[in-house]
Amino acid sequence: MTDQREYLIIGAGLAGISMGIHLLKNKNSVTLIDSGENFSSIIAAGQINPLVFRRMTKSWRVDDFLPYAEQFYTELSIETSLPIYFPIPIRRMFSSAHEKVMWLEKQNREGFSQYMNEIIAEDDQFDLAQNDFGSGRIKKSSFVHASNFLEAGKKWISEKGKILSEKFDYSTLNPLTGNYKGKTYDSILFCEGSENCNNPWFNKYVVEHTKGEVLTLVSLEINEKEALNRKCFLLPIGEKTFRLGATYVWNTPDRSITEIAKIDLQDKMLLLSKKEYQITDQRAGIRPTTPDRRPIIGRHPEFEKLLIFNGLGTKGYLMAPLLAKEFVDYLEGNGELDKEVRIDRFKNKMD
Repeated sequence: MTDQREYLIIGAGLAGISMGIHLLKNKNSVTLIDSGENFSSIIAAGQINPLVFRRMTKSWRVDDFLPYAEQFYTELSIETSLPIYFPIPIRRMFSSAHEKVMWLEKQNREGFSQYMNEIIAEDDQFDLAQNDFGSGRIKKSSFVHASNFLEAGKKWISEKGKILSEKFDYSTLNPLTGNYKGKTYDSILFCEGSENCNNPWFNKYVVEHTKGEVLTLVSLEINEKEALNRKCFLLPIGEKTFRLGATYVWNTPDRSITEIAKIDLQDKMLLLSKKEYQITDQRAGIRPTTPDRRPIIGRHPEFEKLLIFNGLGTKGYLMAPLLAKEFVDYLEGNGELDKEVRIDRFKNKMD
């Protein structure tokens, strides 16, 4: 790239920060609008799991996403002196004999063995959780400390670009010229998560509201060496503290915490541990998901200066770093977007 371009990014969550960092690394000028409200990225447990347990398949493009995500978060952590990326194994408690058979069929298969430990006697006899069918251990799993990531990302961007602490005013943007409050930008990038429903230019592209609630627990008895998973996850985050989640409620923008979710998670916790714990916090967030569970990335079909990077969903912390890099490369004429994330896949539905 020879000319510096001016980008305005709306949204200071996972998507907006990932894009801001990559754009600045490519010597662009970036202004990031941070409303101070975050309904997804900061609530998320940030767990990175290379497998989809329900079908015992690999997460979409995990072989590409995982090494890049590890590098991205590690570099940001070093540059900002904030701890962000934490490798931790996941122990999957099998929910049926069939699930164990699927694991055994794949644990030594090419493409899977780098993520799956071979089942040993210890896994069948694991007694710290309900273990009717045995368990298997995931390699290369981790979690991102969400609040530290957001703090580090904003710190990094503020030092190399600009952050405006305000709520974006759609009425003051000219979508043809890219002028916002008297300044003209080359591109305006919307990374608004579930708030996309309020966007007058992109709201026809469906970003669903998928509510999730998570509990924070403190326990002096629960093992901190690995995460546990069966119908929910139990994730150690340090200092005898754990995240327990998450619930799923589709098609609701309601962000209030509920007693129903709390009871549901406590019931599921009984499958993972009978140890004593105290609940210290309960939070609810809205995941930005899409009908086909793929992000929406690209340029508005009518207004060339308007861009979108949204719909990262439950695998956001795994996918966001590399998808942001690929989007920036695409915008600068270096490569194409993956066909599964391109905005034009909705064209026939929107005509």
